[in-house]
Amino acid sequence: MTKLTLRHLLPASILAVSALTAATAQAQTALNMGSVPTGTGWFFGISEGARVISANTPYEITVRETGGTRENAIRLTNGELDLAFTEALVGYEQYNGEGRFADMPNPDVRLVYWIAPSTMHWAVRQDSGLETFEDLNGERFNPSSIGGGGEYITEQVFGILGIEPDFQRMRVNDAAEGVTDGRLVGFSYNGVPPIPLFTEVHSSRPLQLLSLTDEQVSTVTTELPFLSPAIVPADTYTGMSEAQSLGIYMGIAATTDLDADTVYELTKAYWENQDEVAASFKPAGSVDPQTVVDTATFPLHAGALRYYQELGLEIPADIIPPEAQ
Repeated sequence: MTKLTLRHLLPASILAVSALTAATAQAQTALNMGSVPTGTGWFFGISEGARVISANTPYEITVRETGGTRENAIRLTNGELDLAFTEALVGYEQYNGEGRFADMPNPDVRLVYWIAPSTMHWAVRQDSGLETFEDLNGERFNPSSIGGGGEYITEQVFGILGIEPDFQRMRVNDAAEGVTDGRLVGFSYNGVPPIPLFTEVHSSRPLQLLSLTDEQVSTVTTELPFLSPAIVPADTYTGMSEAQSLGIYMGIAATTDLDADTVYELTKAYWENQDEVAASFKPAGSVDPQTVVDTATFPLHAGALRYYQELGLEIPADIIPPEAQ
């Protein structure tokens, strides 16, 4: 790694999250934000953030359903999105031109804010008889939604641990159907527990989250320091035991094409109204501006930087963007 340490777009699936009242119905500047599949908790969390920004700025944020963070990164680079849901590894690789983005780097990608940490869910049907990750070898398993960060993390983690399922690649909603009807032994997703889709499947065909051993967690986090240990508490899904997993920070990115004044207003509106987001999307309450500057894995947007500096935060040199130096 370089010096930065841890720290199927569906046009018909468009959710305009800013409900304009007569007082705010003046001409607003429309901005598009790429998100995730609608059957996940993240879609709600992303939309809540967009809603408070739209209600407190001259900008109307339209949240678009996508396949996930990798697709968002590509569409952001192509100019199809103004803002994009991202995660720590996607942003890092995109900025540095590494991993999945070795052939399509974007040194102009910038972090605006983190929303919350996300937790990998690797679930199997209870009636599959599978109890460990090693039991997945050769089994029909979905590694997460195509193009999403969870898919890539699953590939990386399983590669390190030597786990070799028969990966069945599809969108997470289709994977849920495959698990429910027995075509798949399990599926995975990187989300905030409880993930609605997992709750839905669990109610009709009981699931169990696979749990990493302490040794496996240590092995993986040594190789992939952008991941950290995470616990899914018992009964997060009714009757399901506790599972040890891995987590990563998730948030919103833009590029330098979005001007600093605009991003400053978006950032300020988000943080000054974050309590509203956290009231309906509880995981957001675990993150604050200090978390962002402590854990950023690629440079801040100049507009976001200005806001964090106004708060008096000390900004590490390696996340100050070139245009602000």
